[in-house]
Amino acid sequence: MGSLQDALLKAGLAEEKPRTADGRARPPRSSAPARHGNGKAQDKRRGQKPSSKRRPPAGSDLERAYKARERAEAAEKEQAKKDRLAAQEARRQRNLKLDAIIHGQTLNRKDADCPRYFEHLGRIRRVLCTPEQREALNGGEIGVVSLRGSYLLVSLETMASFAEVAPDLVPDLTPKEPEDDGSDYPAVPDDLIW
Repeated sequence: MGSLQDALLKAGLAEEKPRTADGRARPPRSSAPARHGNGKAQDKRRGQKPSSKRRPPAGSDLERAYKARERAEAAEKEQAKKDRLAAQEARRQRNLKLDAIIHGQTLNRKDADCPRYFEHLGRIRRVLCTPEQREALNGGEIGVVSLRGSYLLVSLETMASFAEVAPDLVPDLTPKEPEDDGSDYPAVPDDLIW
């Protein structure tokens, strides 16, 4: 007695499956591979690493271009890292020099409660001082320097030596006159109520 498969083959309702050397039936191949799950396990079974980017065959011009681009990107990253580390070291050395200049020379006091506002690096900043220090600061007898985000009151000599090393960290406290717009109108008083 034959099997159901033999009966279907005789009736023309089934196709004969190709057989392997040991006699087992080989599964039919389709044009598109069947994927189950996310496809990563199947990639691993085929001996390929899972990747969203497919590489062209080895030895082609495109493969050489990919490798050259990867080398160039790696060199750029390495150079950017070296530049960043060099900038950090230069900033650290500059801060050490500024620490040596400013050590013991600050005039800030803990009982200071009068703020003095000024513009520095595009923002409004402030330093706390006593009323006497505020008058001296406004009169140009003492100065202000910035070190690690803090604003410190110092003598003019200390400020001059500080400015030699880091001129960008010494705010300009001279009052700025408003630009003349060409009109001959007097200034509007602050207490004017409309």
